[in-house]
Amino acid sequence: MLVKDWKSVFSSMSYFIKLIFTVKKYDVVFVSSSFFNRGDGGNNYLLSPMIKYCQNNDLSYIIFEDTYFRSYSEYKINDESTPLVFISLIQIILRKLLNLKYKKPLTENEIDSREIRIANFLKKIFFRKFHSKVYITLIWNNISLWRSISPNACIVDYQHGTIWNGHHGYLKNGHPPKVKKINNIITLVHSDFFKRLLIENDKSRFYTDSSVHAVGMNKTTNQISSIKNVKKILFTLQIAPDFNEKQVNEKSVEIVQKLLNTNTKFLQKNNYQIILRHHPRYSKFNCPDIKIDHEYVSFDNKTPLTELLSSCSIHITFSSTCSLDAAMLSIPSIFIDMHSHWQFSPNDIFFKQYKYPCKDLVIRNFEDLETILLKLEANMFFESVSNDVYKWSKDLYHDFNETVFADFLTNEFKKWN
Repeated sequence: MLVKDWKSVFSSMSYFIKLIFTVKKYDVVFVSSSFFNRGDGGNNYLLSPMIKYCQNNDLSYIIFEDTYFRSYSEYKINDESTPLVFISLIQIILRKLLNLKYKKPLTENEIDSREIRIANFLKKIFFRKFHSKVYITLIWNNISLWRSISPNACIVDYQHGTIWNGHHGYLKNGHPPKVKKINNIITLVHSDFFKRLLIENDKSRFYTDSSVHAVGMNKTTNQISSIKNVKKILFTLQIAPDFNEKQVNEKSVEIVQKLLNTNTKFLQKNNYQIILRHHPRYSKFNCPDIKIDHEYVSFDNKTPLTELLSSCSIHITFSSTCSLDAAMLSIPSIFIDMHSHWQFSPNDIFFKQYKYPCKDLVIRNFEDLETILLKLEANMFFESVSNDVYKWSKDLYHDFNETVFADFLTNEFKKWN
């Protein structure tokens, strides 16, 4: 664990100690992590339109923002947010203390029991005077805590990336996570496509028309009618400490290095520029490093993703959600299908479930990259696939629908009257 911003720690401590003695009531609580601050000026681009709606309609709200301690990129707590880091540090300490009595990995029920005990403790100390009607979270952040604090409130998980049948956070073997069912979580998604995917594949009937709402999302889109320069490529990496199996990250590094080394002569001769971008949760302390020393290769982890994508014409990945961001900018993605880990193959998610329209843009051998790039250099073909991926993205991602969001909040507020 690495604490980078002690100012946030003290600011967080001050707020929650005062909260012991002060009543705080809100219509909406937003809960996120700092690594979602990827918009202009470090804003949370996912929650921004919802926050703006609250501001325009005189709804009281607070933004709790947590720190991802192991992040490679130094995403800072937004100035409008209240740091949650003080509570997070207490949770980490309590988890370690409670884990001392276990001599083996915790079962799901033991983890649930532990989190409930911690939530009840925090409620008694810090949140006795804290009240809200709606909690909107990303990655269902601390839902056991919010449910403990407000038993009758609406607690929301807002889609933060891709959803697929088999995703452990949404549907695994046809069932949602137990903790979501226990806490009666409402789900907001980016489109009717994802809503249908959840409802139609849920054997437990947890996801229904009344518990899943397609509110869309705030995204920059730009259909590019004609692009002549296809020499600048963004390569999004998926190396993160979340993967417990060390060999998964090591295999990813091996493939990336060999792919670029194998095609170096072609890439240099044809003046290609490759920009490597680490996953937001990449940690130089917990992940293997990529060793590449070619003039045409560089790293960029600071430029906002949309801005970086807008400067490129092609995107390469294993199975990153950035392929959807790219598609909304008419940028085709070349998928690498050379990984033994199923989650790094585009087949099940992107081709079978999402129906990605460009099945020829897949690297199955290291030499395939040259073949695909030569094909994309043909202007008419490039325009065709650019149009195809843009149209495809419009089905998966709807623009943020303020009316749907407003109706959702209105119906929840009525329950309190």
